[in-house]
Amino acid sequence: MSAALDQTCFAPAERAPFDEIDRQFTILTGHEIPAILNAIPVISMVLNRCRQVVFGNRKFVDAIGVPDIREALGKRPGEAFRCVHAAKTPGGCGTGEFCAHCGAVRSILLGLAGRENVQECNINREEGGKVEALDLRVSSSPFALDAEQFVIFSITDVSHEKRRRTLERIFFHDMLNTVGGLQGLMEFMAEEVEDDLRPDAQLIHRAMVQLTDEITYQKQLLAAETNELETNFAPLRSGDILEVVEATFQNGEQARGKRIEVHDGCDTVVFDSDPVLLRRVLGNMVKNALEATEPGGLVRMGCAAGPEAVEFWVQNSAVIPRSVRMRIFNRSFSTKGLGRGLGTYSIKLLTERYLGGSVALESGPETGTIFRVRLPRGNPS
Repeated sequence: MSAALDQTCFAPAERAPFDEIDRQFTILTGHEIPAILNAIPVISMVLNRCRQVVFGNRKFVDAIGVPDIREALGKRPGEAFRCVHAAKTPGGCGTGEFCAHCGAVRSILLGLAGRENVQECNINREEGGKVEALDLRVSSSPFALDAEQFVIFSITDVSHEKRRRTLERIFFHDMLNTVGGLQGLMEFMAEEVEDDLRPDAQLIHRAMVQLTDEITYQKQLLAAETNELETNFAPLRSGDILEVVEATFQNGEQARGKRIEVHDGCDTVVFDSDPVLLRRVLGNMVKNALEATEPGGLVRMGCAAGPEAVEFWVQNSAVIPRSVRMRIFNRSFSTKGLGRGLGTYSIKLLTERYLGGSVALESGPETGTIFRVRLPRGNPS
């Protein structure tokens, strides 16, 4: 190998000769690994100690646009995928200055060092004379065959997921700014308009407050599902939380013609939790109960304290069939129509993943339906 070909800014530039590549390909094709990789619905390839392709599954062949895997043998992943940085240095993929920041190269090197890992990789790929930006999730798993070390390198294109998340963040940011501005304007107008217009201005202001709250809730739920939601635990009084939730819904549209009351026998206890998320959980419990309650009906709330936990409950007189109870916390399951069902799902998600608690449901002719949320009295983290 010439001195120029041997130069590198990051990973070793050394390559195995083609007769060795061909020998490794023959060994692998006589093994069960090709059948396993072809059954995997993601792009997967086997790399040798020099990071060269010695086998690739059908997904890999389709992704790089070649008729036969043999045309990719000996190439490194960046070269097979036509990464714009792979040809900038004589040593090829992994040897350039940019490669030191490439998640794919780092993942492969870790795999060759015997460590399974998952990384993210952003590449610019030449496709049809144009440059295509891709966001990839890559993983490397080391294995040995006939005393030789190899790495199974897999790729998942997450470009659509990344772009969607970026657009979602921009959407929520812009929407909350816009709605927040309108809410402030309507608050000012509600105080300054003529007396005969004040009820209408106050109605619009309340609607803007509700809209802001709903947008914030959807933003929180999205963050919760992607493990990006941050919690802020603080000492809380159970009675104060119930009073806030009762006041929030008492005069709302969903409670029209219905009653909400806090049970007289509630225990008052101080415990640590996130006040915003807990109000969201209890609010969804109350909204769910109000939707199931007939006009003139009653929704009751309460809490009970134990030595290590506090339990909140919301009860209404309706009975949920067993077939519904078994699926009620599943995402997007609903008896109310397509696209509904996130309320009960979010109760379980926020409680169990972020508040360190548990959720239970009981429903029958004697008790009606009772949702229970049990939380630790101390910070679960």
